Amino acid sequence: MPEDNTGTIPQINQVGVVVHDVEKAAKFMEESFGIKFITFQMPEARAILRGKEVSFITKIGLARVGNIDLELMQIVQGEHIVKEFLEKHGPGIHHLGIYVDDLNKEIKNWTDRGGKVVQRTAHPDGIGTAYLDTENELGSLYIELVKL
Repeated sequence: MPEDNTGTIPQINQVGVVVHDVEKAAKFMEESFGIKFITFQMPEARAILRGKEVSFITKIGLARVGNIDLELMQIVQGEHIVKEFLEKHGPGIHHLGIYVDDLNKEIKNWTDRGGKVVQRTAHPDGIGTAYLDTENELGSLYIELVKL
């Protein structure tokens, strides 16, 4: 995000899609559209979800399409904002991801403007992700801040 704290997003870096099965979805995308994904399971992680500490394991599929990373997400175990989404809405577009240099700074910018964070990965050094509460304004679409 820009240095002047205006809230302007310079670029959408990622589109996140919730699926029941990453392998099946990746195969469908490759066979139907020629988009090849790499898939992998992440190690167990912890997050704060709606004020509660949770743990989870996700399976991810990633593909680069133009200048956008397309992410397929499946919850293997535990609690996560993606699991909530899947139970409420079924598979579909879940979030737009924005890559940031300083996650703590961007979260502070958001909360200073009155925004709330729905889920944050619990990495004390600021590496990780934060899903911003945009449900009232954007419905089922979240904005995710990503520190790689």
